[in-house]
Amino acid sequence: MWQVPGKTIDPGFLKPLDTVEILYDFEGPRTFTHCDRDGQLCLAHWCDADGEVNRFLVVPFTNKLVQKLKAGHLSLADALDQPRTWVVDLDHSGEVRHAWSVIFTDLPEDILPKAGTMLWPSLEPMVGSSAISSKPS
Repeated sequence: MWQVPGKTIDPGFLKPLDTVEILYDFEGPRTFTHCDRDGQLCLAHWCDADGEVNRFLVVPFTNKLVQKLKAGHLSLADALDQPRTWVVDLDHSGEVRHAWSVIFTDLPEDILPKAGTMLWPSLEPMVGSSAISSKPS
């Protein structure tokens, strides 16, 4: 797996990582919401795996942004491009093993969703002046 370009942090703020809503499932949850220890909604998106762990990008999120993502008004890349971003390794039982604080633009491009990729293939990306900002509101 790729080396995380960030600062190792205590993963305790994410424990327990209980899923609120699975947004995309392929051989397990790939994109889902959950709450951190303080009840803040977060979005998690799978980006890599090895025999030990599944690696996810995790960002603070809001219910309003979840609706925009599900409606096709927000791409996955835009949803994940937030002021605070973490990379989190979960073992196969769902236990948080490692966490890093990262800068989104420092992440390897090949682990990120391509620009314009929507949550589901049936959604069409919004373009032009009707695009909606992804910053938490």
